Amino acid sequence: MRLSLRIVVAAIALASATSTTAAWADTLEKVVILSRHGVRSAMSSPERLEEASARPWPRFEVPAGHLTARGETLVARMGDYYRQYYVAQGLLKPGECSAVYAWANVTQRTIATGKAYAAALAPGCPVAVNTVGEGNHDPMFEPVKAGIVKADHALARAAVAGRVGDDLTAWSASHRQEAEQLDALLMQCDRGPCPPSPGKRRVFDAKPGFVDGEELAGVSGPEAFASGVTESLLMAWADGRDFAGLGWKGLDEETLTRSFFLHQAEFDLRLRTPYVARTLAGHLADRILATVQSGAKPNAAPIGPAEAKLVVISGHDGTLASLGGLLRMEWTLPGYQPNQIQPGGALVFERWKRDDGVRVIRVRFTGQSLSQLRDMTPLDAKTPPLLAPVFIQGCGTATPAFDCRLEDFEAVVRHVTRADS
Repeated sequence: MRLSLRIVVAAIALASATSTTAAWADTLEKVVILSRHGVRSAMSSPERLEEASARPWPRFEVPAGHLTARGETLVARMGDYYRQYYVAQGLLKPGECSAVYAWANVTQRTIATGKAYAAALAPGCPVAVNTVGEGNHDPMFEPVKAGIVKADHALARAAVAGRVGDDLTAWSASHRQEAEQLDALLMQCDRGPCPPSPGKRRVFDAKPGFVDGEELAGVSGPEAFASGVTESLLMAWADGRDFAGLGWKGLDEETLTRSFFLHQAEFDLRLRTPYVARTLAGHLADRILATVQSGAKPNAAPIGPAEAKLVVISGHDGTLASLGGLLRMEWTLPGYQPNQIQPGGALVFERWKRDDGVRVIRVRFTGQSLSQLRDMTPLDAKTPPLLAPVFIQGCGTATPAFDCRLEDFEAVVRHVTRADS
């Protein structure tokens, strides 16, 4: 009797699911993938990094900041996953080369990432990776240097200071537990703070404060110190490097996740502060808006031709962080800190035409897990990357994908990118 009841319940559930699928006639019309570059080599030399740790650091075979061979493969696997997914959604068709358009910032790692994406998204197609050209500043990534935005450095510093009560020292002191944990990992003692060691730089030796330079509101202190070091940890881990063989103890995924806290605190303060985010990401937001509108509404400056159905933009973690701060978008993936952007992590903007005729924007953040990166896991529908739907403040709705009507998305972008808003 129980078995029969289960069969009936299962049949009803299947019939309901089939009916729902048949009635759901939403059409995917346009996709913009704003991706961080893939796994790169450390930005600092091993010798410099070894001043911040008790154990040696892995060596990379490519110059500082370049995409690694594994990094290229991992990006290609993300691209192949996107291709499979969007073919299944009816957006892409095999051999339709004009459907994919790629743009990248002018660094080796972003261009190489763009090439890996293009080859995977449109296999057999001669999809070029477009840039502004070597030696130039791209307004989408560096609007201040490109001269299209005038930054008020004093106001940027004031905006950041205002978020921490004008007291960076007190703000940093609130992260002492996380600093102690990172210090114990780097200096390989039982509990931080570890004793000072000649020739070594500890997390606690970095003094909180503002620093002059190209950053709108650059900060120093344990968080900034940790930001660069833990990014190097992440890149080497994702590149499959053997830390245990170099004498490191206690480095696993759980420890890595905890170690990212200080990096995210620094990124949030430095890049997601509203004035800073608007200065750095306002132009990019306008271009993404024009691109998701392309084909549905006349506009002046989409990224790529109107017939392109999928536009992939290869940028940096700061690119995504500042855009996330501007649009007040938040995300969390298992194994990472809130709003963290791993190598190949991406904000994906999709324009759908619902069965009721309304065009909506659906956003998600997606990327490979720490295990998928380190193990170079092939991705497909059964083994997808991590993903989280993203709610856009001011236009998101109480639907499973947080649908934002296209016209409402435009209103949100116009509001947050205008200096007088």
